[in-house]
Amino acid sequence: MVLEKCEVKLSPGSWKSERPREEPGKKYLRALDIETGKFVWEIPEFGPTDGKRMAGVLATAAGILFYGDPSGEFVAVDDRDGKALWHLPLNAIIITSPMTYTVDGEQFIALAVGSNIMCFGLIR
Repeated sequence: MVLEKCEVKLSPGSWKSERPREEPGKKYLRALDIETGKFVWEIPEFGPTDGKRMAGVLATAAGILFYGDPSGEFVAVDDRDGKALWHLPLNAIIITSPMTYTVDGEQFIALAVGSNIMCFGLIR
């Protein structure tokens, strides 16, 4: 996860009379080629970047990445090309990284969303 945000600091006596309009920060989920260090793909994320919006990414052995984006959606993407497999609008701030666990051979995903814990099973 990458966060790009710049700040402008004006010195006393500066010829600029006011601060430039502040643009919102940008976040990207990026995949890198481990051999070259070059970007393989990137996904821009829209929505607020401030506060507790820096939840991590869960990568599975099946090649699926799960993450919460700043707009409050829980997203699954293919790790080979970054194409979205599905979006689940949760309409709340996702404050933790997703985690996975199994019960009786069935796989589940859990994450904290706002003041709630969301948990769901994956289809085999």
